[in-house]
Amino acid sequence: MTESTAANGVVGTMSTRIEQAIRRDILSGAIRPGERLRVAELSARYGVSHIPVRDALRQLEGDRLVIIESHKGAVLRGVSRKFVTDMHDTRAAIETLLVRNATLKATEAELDTLEQLALAYETAAAVQAMERMVEANLRFHRCIARIADNPEAADILDRGWELVIGIRNRFGFGENRVADIIRQHRAMVQAIRARDPVLAVQMAQEHCDSARDDLLARMEREEAAR
Repeated sequence: MTESTAANGVVGTMSTRIEQAIRRDILSGAIRPGERLRVAELSARYGVSHIPVRDALRQLEGDRLVIIESHKGAVLRGVSRKFVTDMHDTRAAIETLLVRNATLKATEAELDTLEQLALAYETAAAVQAMERMVEANLRFHRCIARIADNPEAADILDRGWELVIGIRNRFGFGENRVADIIRQHRAMVQAIRARDPVLAVQMAQEHCDSARDDLLARMEREEAAR
């Protein structure tokens, strides 16, 4: 391995680490939609040079999280009510496809894993541990995608979703939303275990639609209170 090859590998590894750090800050709400992402500030924030930060921003641009404009720099995409609606409607179309396929393909071991992930969300929700809830929810849906074995659909499902999670963390949940999530997760697991694709798809659609409606209601409530 040459010195230049080794150096490129180090930069690549560092870029990945910075990309993951920015994603975590988007999820937590530390970086908000519409916020300008200045390379110098991010370099200082994460303690790295400009090169891996620029590489990380280009990767996030490819995932449609960041917009990079010539001579203006990078900005985290803004989130409007239309964006929230479009993301959830797109997710519903893909999620129902994945859930249907998972119903036909899941092994007993995979079903047990899925059930444990649903339980992990319930456990986190019981103590209102938001970060653990977010992680458990992501793992639950990614498990369904993995069982369905359609990596192209799974990739589209994840793209840009950090923005929605970030804004969800900002606006919170409606009074009954967490209980609905728990009920819907359980129902999806039961339908997949029963090999009932019609019911599984129905529950996945309800899950996505109710998430959309709850978040839009929370956004509208805050706007009305201004």
